[in-house]
Amino acid sequence: MKKLFLLTAALLPGLALAEGNLALTGKFGTLGFGAELSTALTDSAHLRFGVNAYNWYADTTESGVDYDATWRTRTASVIGDFLPIQDSSFRISVGLFYNDNKLDLTAEPDAGNSYEINGTTYTAAQIGTLTGKLTFNKTAPYIGVGWGNAFAKPYGWSFVLDVGALYQGKPKFSLSSNSALCNADATCQANLAAEQREAEEDLRSYRWYPVVSAGAVYRF
Repeated sequence: MKKLFLLTAALLPGLALAEGNLALTGKFGTLGFGAELSTALTDSAHLRFGVNAYNWYADTTESGVDYDATWRTRTASVIGDFLPIQDSSFRISVGLFYNDNKLDLTAEPDAGNSYEINGTTYTAAQIGTLTGKLTFNKTAPYIGVGWGNAFAKPYGWSFVLDVGALYQGKPKFSLSSNSALCNADATCQANLAAEQREAEEDLRSYRWYPVVSAGAVYRF
């Protein structure tokens, strides 16, 4: 996958400059802030290369445990756009992403409070801090539609909107405690493993990630 991005990055400048077709996009959406470099292969086929990143913060509850959550989006993409209708900005898009999206979860009860893990109640001293991490396949296909054609005018500004989905594969979730008491207790470890499986099942909807973005494009 990395070789693909290196190869396309090496070929793109020569292709774009030779044809005089190069456009730069700044955008924001469900993958965070992004930037894309686009070139027109033909009037109805375009190619774009992009990166996206952002950190989203929230509180969430998984399997009865309250967590501080950080959803980190980190992607790089190669996307082909096809314009099937003449004189229309409607696009059909397919692509491939390098996907480093992940969800980090941290739960730390105040002294005197407790966790309930797999039906068993533990004090804060027994469990300490719970740390969870949700990860996905590094290679993720993309399919979507969009509106906006960066190459409709000889140069200047235009706007784009994209709606699609990224297939991240089956989520992989890990859950651990920093407590020596729990780590030395086979029952506590078994309950954590059961909690991990339940949370992974609850988070399976992350397999498909909605991709919606809007941005401004400048054609050089």
